[in-house]
Order: sequence, then C-alpha cells, then structure tokens
Amino acid sequence: MAKYPRLLWSESKLRDNTRFLNQLFAASVSPIGWTPVSKAVCAHEEIVQVLLAEGAVEIADSRLDNLKRIKSLSGNCRTLLLRLPGLHEVDEVVGYADTSLVSEKVTIAKLSEAAGAAGVFHRIILMVELGDLREGLLPQHVLELGRFILQQKNIDWCGIGTNLTCYGGILPTREKMEQLLDIKDSIARELGHEVSVVSGGNSSSLPLLLRGEMPAGISHLRLGESLLLGRETAKGKLIESMHGDIFTLEAEVIEVQVKGSVPEGERGMDAFGNTPEFEDVGDHTRAILAIGKQDVPIDELEPVNEGIRILGGSSDHMILDVGSSAVQIGDVITFRVNYPVLLQAMTSPYVAKVRTR
Repeated sequence: MAKYPRLLWSESKLRDNTRFLNQLFAASVSPIGWTPVSKAVCAHEEIVQVLLAEGAVEIADSRLDNLKRIKSLSGNCRTLLLRLPGLHEVDEVVGYADTSLVSEKVTIAKLSEAAGAAGVFHRIILMVELGDLREGLLPQHVLELGRFILQQKNIDWCGIGTNLTCYGGILPTREKMEQLLDIKDSIARELGHEVSVVSGGNSSSLPLLLRGEMPAGISHLRLGESLLLGRETAKGKLIESMHGDIFTLEAEVIEVQVKGSVPEGERGMDAFGNTPEFEDVGDHTRAILAIGKQDVPIDELEPVNEGIRILGGSSDHMILDVGSSAVQIGDVITFRVNYPVLLQAMTSPYVAKVRTR
C-alpha cells in the first residue's frame, strides 16, 4: 500500500533534463562544463545513480553528509563542497570533498594542514564577491590572498568562482562574467598562476549560455534548479525543451466537512505565533490533508486541480477549500512543486520519495 505524503519523481524526465544540459554544454562554441548540484534532493541515492549513469563525473553539494553518500555510491565521481568549510570539519572536507569553495585565509591554512596530515592535495576554488553579498572575497583582495594560497604546500588552487542571485537577487550579466575573467587574467599576470576553472555561477547564469552571451573563458557552471525543475533562476522561467514537472507531491485527505470560513470565539495566536486574518465566504466544503508545515512550506504548493484552494495549516495539517470538487476521505490530492517545496520535502523524513517512470 502506498505511503502518504509522498514526493514522486520521474526518472525518464530527469534523464531528459540531464541529456539536454549535456548536449547544450557540448555544443557551446567555447569550452564549458557543468556540475550537477544535488543539495535540493539531499543526494538521494537513486537520483545520484541516474546522474552517474548519464555521465556525471563530478557532483556538488553543500552538506558533507551528502558528499559522503555520493562517495559511497561511486569512488570515481569527484565531489565539490558548495558551502564554505567550517574550521571544525576540515579533516572531513579533505576526506570527502575533492574540491571546496573558499574565501577565508584561516580556512585555507587549516585545509592545507588537514590535507598534509592526510597525505593529499586539496583543490580549492576561490570565491569572488561580485555584488550579491553572499560568500566571496572582494576583488581588490584577491591577489593578496592569492600570494598566501600559493605558499600552501597541500593546496591546489584550481579556480575562481562567483555566486549570484541566491541572496541579493543580483543577475549574472556579461559584464559580471567579464569582471571574473579580468580577475583570472590579473592572477596570471601578477602571480604567474593559471587557474583552469572559472565558475560563473548557478542556474541563474544559464540564460547567458542559452542566448550565446557567455564570454569565452567561463569554463564551469553549478546547476541544481535548472536540472531538477527545468527553470533558469534569473527570472524563474521554464527552459524550452526541459521538464518542469519531474517532481509532484501527493497527500491524503483525512477529513471533509462543510464548515464556516471564519473561526469563532476569542482569538489569540496560532501554533506559529501569528494572528491570521480570514476572508468570510460563508459555509463551504473544507478538506484536511495529512501533511503540514513540518513537511513542506504549504503556502508554496500549487494544487493541480484548479478548483481547490489552499487555506492554510498547522505543523501536521493542511486545510483546503475544495469548492465543488467531489473530494472524499482517502482521496489523494496532487500538487506542483517549486524549489522551496522540493528542498523541504526531500529533507523531511516523513515524506516518502518514490521513483516513477
């Protein structure tokens, strides 16, 4: 018997999206590659296996636990740690991440020390701040830190990179990418060091490539949302020829009653400390689903059935106005999934993950 709530994912559509990206990058005029990002699916074993089968030679994630899972599935697949390493975890970083993104001198020194103790070289990509104000070194400080990096015996400084859109919503532009390439050139000119990787961002940078505006020399992108949801994240638009419906969420109806639309009695705060407002539409048919805010951000869900409206919920209940839909106890309601829903549903141990064809 099926277990609910559950997140369904289509293996064939995931393969299609992966192949589309492989072909897109292979057809680029200038050499550029991409790394699948598995953090939104918590490096789910079956999904990682599909990526490996479709030719992934490197997979990126922000959590060491997920990198460990990837390494357990393939000793040959390289791993990229997306979140800057914490000092407490440098020994594990050099053990499970082939490459990490860095921006701090003390972290680089600790990584070199840990790599030396392990008898390995650890690859790093130095992140540069280009306006989004998340991680990254200010451009004017790159050469100074670069001199320090080149003195570290067990560090392989393979690249530079940037992150845009995730925090400040700053869009990748050709000018931003050219700024990154100028930094690459200054490293070669002033320090005599050639970096082989210039990582131009995430799924928000993909439109530059699709429009043929990505400058030659940007050699790498880190793609999660475009791979999994078929969207570029600069404007949130579906990419032509990609699937936006690899994932759907299903939850079971556990109550159907005709009730009023405004709570009655003296009101205080709800379970999350809020004082909600309600629209008075009179008596109507309301259904309760066995899923709640502990599982997914319910306000981000979109019912497939256009006659159903999400009213709200608590930690383990979601309440719907089902209108004239013939909803009964035991029915299963299906929802479209966006990035916040995918991220939380994959993280929740209470949501089953089910592969479909």
